[in-house]
Amino acid sequence: MVGSQAACLVLAALASVVIARSLQPVGRGVYSTAVTVATTSIIVGHLSVEQAQSALWTDPERRKSLAGNSVPLGLVLGTLSGLAGTACVAALGADVLHLPGLSIVAVACLGVPLGVAVNYANNVVLLRGRSHVVNRALLARSLIQCVMLLVLASTVGLTPMLAIAAWIASEAVQLLVFTTMGGTVIRRPNLSLVLTTVVTGARYHLGPASVFLLLYADVFLLGAFTDAEEVGIYTLAVTLAGYSRLLSDVLSQLMLNRQFAFSAAESADVTVRITRIAVLLALASSLVLALSAPVLVSSVYGEAYAGAAPLVALLAPGVMALGASRLPSAYLLRLRRARLVVVPAVIALTVNIALNLLLIPLWGAAGSAVASSLAYTLLAALQTGLFAREAGVAVRVLLPTTADALALFAAVRRCLPHKQAVPSPPPG
Repeated sequence: MVGSQAACLVLAALASVVIARSLQPVGRGVYSTAVTVATTSIIVGHLSVEQAQSALWTDPERRKSLAGNSVPLGLVLGTLSGLAGTACVAALGADVLHLPGLSIVAVACLGVPLGVAVNYANNVVLLRGRSHVVNRALLARSLIQCVMLLVLASTVGLTPMLAIAAWIASEAVQLLVFTTMGGTVIRRPNLSLVLTTVVTGARYHLGPASVFLLLYADVFLLGAFTDAEEVGIYTLAVTLAGYSRLLSDVLSQLMLNRQFAFSAAESADVTVRITRIAVLLALASSLVLALSAPVLVSSVYGEAYAGAAPLVALLAPGVMALGASRLPSAYLLRLRRARLVVVPAVIALTVNIALNLLLIPLWGAAGSAVASSLAYTLLAALQTGLFAREAGVAVRVLLPTTADALALFAAVRRCLPHKQAVPSPPPG
C-alpha cells in the first residue's frame, strides 16, 4: 500500500507542477478556490455517512446492506450538496472569492456526487480489509488526472476550467474501479438502513465537517482578505505540507479494519502500538519536506511560487500532529459517543477562524499558516487526550521509544530489495 501511495504521490506532484506552471499563481488560485468550493460541498453535504458506516460495521448482519447502499446514497446526497454549493456562491457573489464567474463553480460542483459516492465506497472497501482495491482505484485516479493534464497542457493549453474537468474525470474513474473490481456492489438500497445510517451520521457530522473546515476555511478567509495570486501560492504550500501525511495516512487506513472489526481491548492495543509508529513517520516526513521545500518549490514549480517554501515550514508542525493522531481519532468514533468526535473539532475550528481573522491582516498568508498549524496541533492534542482517558492509558505510552524506532528501521530494511549473494561453486 505504501508503494501504491508513493506512486500516487509522484503522479499528484507531477499534476500539481503542470497546474502550477500552466496556470501561474493567479490561475491556480482560481482553480483552487473553485475546487475547494466543490470539496467543501462534498464534506458538508455527505452527512458523515462514512462515520456511520464505521460505527454500524460492528454489527455483521448490516455489513452487506451498508455496502450496497453506499454508491446510490452517495450520488443522491452529492447531487443535493452540489446544487447547494453552487447556490451559496451565487448568493455570495463569485467576485467576492475572486472567481471569473459562477460557471466555473457550477462545473466544479458536477464532481460533488462522484466525490461523495467515492468517499462512501472507499470507506466500505477499507472496512472489508480490501486495501488492494483502494490501491488500484487511487492509482487509476491519479494516472487519469495526470495524463489528462499533460495532454491538455501540451495541446490546447490548460485553463482553470479544463483542470477542473480533469479532476472530475479522475473522480469518475475512481468510482468505476470500486464498482467493477468487487470493492463495493450497487444494489437496491435498504431504505430502513439508509435512514438509520443518515441519522447516525448526522449525529457525528458536526465533528468531521468542522475538521474539514479547519483544513480549508483558511483558503476562503485568505481569499477574502487578499487576492487570487496569494491564494494560489498558499494553496500550493498546503498541498505540499499535506504530502507529509502520506505514511501516517496509510497506517490509519490499514488499521481501520482492526480498529472496528475486533474487540474494544484489541482496538485500543492496536491504536497505542501503531500510533507510536505513526508519530515517528509523521515527524520524519515533516522534517524532510520542511527542509527540502526551499529548493523544491523554486526548482520544480518556478520562482513565482518561491513564497510557498516558508509557508510549508510554518504548516509542518500542525500537519505532523494531525498525521500522528489519526488512529486515536478513529478509536473515538468506535465508542459511538458523538460529543467525543464533535467537541474537539468545533473547538479547533473556532480557534482557527479566530486566529486567521487576527493574523491574516497582519501577516497575510504567513499569518494563515501559523493560525492553521496551531489549530491543527490543538485538535490533535484534544483527540489524543480523549483517547487516553477513554482507553485508560497514559498519554506517554503513545510516544515512540527507541525500541519502536529500531523496529521501524528493521521493517523498512526488510521492505528494501537486497542483492542476492552469488553461491560459491561446489568443491572440486
